Amino acid sequence: MESLGTIYKKGTVRKLKKWLGYEPSDPYMKFKEIDFFTELLINFKPKKCLEYGGGLSTPFFLKYLPEDTHWFSIENNAKWFDIIKDKIKSDRIHLSLVDVAENIGQDAETDNYVCHAETLGGQFDFILVDGINRENCIDMAAKYLKKGGLLVVHDANRVQYHEHIKQFKNWKIIQDFRKTAGGFALASNDLDLDDLVDWKRHSRLWKADSAVSNFFKFKFIIGRKKSFKLEQS
Repeated sequence: MESLGTIYKKGTVRKLKKWLGYEPSDPYMKFKEIDFFTELLINFKPKKCLEYGGGLSTPFFLKYLPEDTHWFSIENNAKWFDIIKDKIKSDRIHLSLVDVAENIGQDAETDNYVCHAETLGGQFDFILVDGINRENCIDMAAKYLKKGGLLVVHDANRVQYHEHIKQFKNWKIIQDFRKTAGGFALASNDLDLDDLVDWKRHSRLWKADSAVSNFFKFKFIIGRKKSFKLEQS
């Protein structure tokens, strides 16, 4: 469990290592987000996961999941795909490259990036949306989730995703001081979200972090203050 002091200490150490030329081994999220997402995975224990938007953080999170969990990741950027394919070596992680050159303006049901999930079996315990075309990914998630499945949307501080997330029966959106990055949304049509993480603990941590950030970035003076918020259905 993280405290405000430990997340700031870890963040400072990571920035220093990056400045010295070391590549961080942990996901490049704020440490309060890593704490939140790790706890979620440990408690939920999905066996078949789908990720829109491949990343080097996948092996980090996979170690918290059951040994028979398989993670399917869909990526659209060929250069980035080659990087992660070269660095990720696990028979539990399955990477797919989808060419989206002809995909501009497609709706959710004809979006080949989103619908590539059908070629991977089409039914998942867990879907993480953290890549392109997020609105389409969210809109199609109910089709690809098993009963009792969970959708997670990263960067849910972006308000344009909210109306899509709120189409689900059960949803929670946790936001902090940022506007264009960060934050998580959880959604499901038949899963109770209350016990997946310790919402009270994370809310206290995120609220304190937002207050500190708004103060030291002088957002209260320039009128751009954005505070912590937890919304739910």
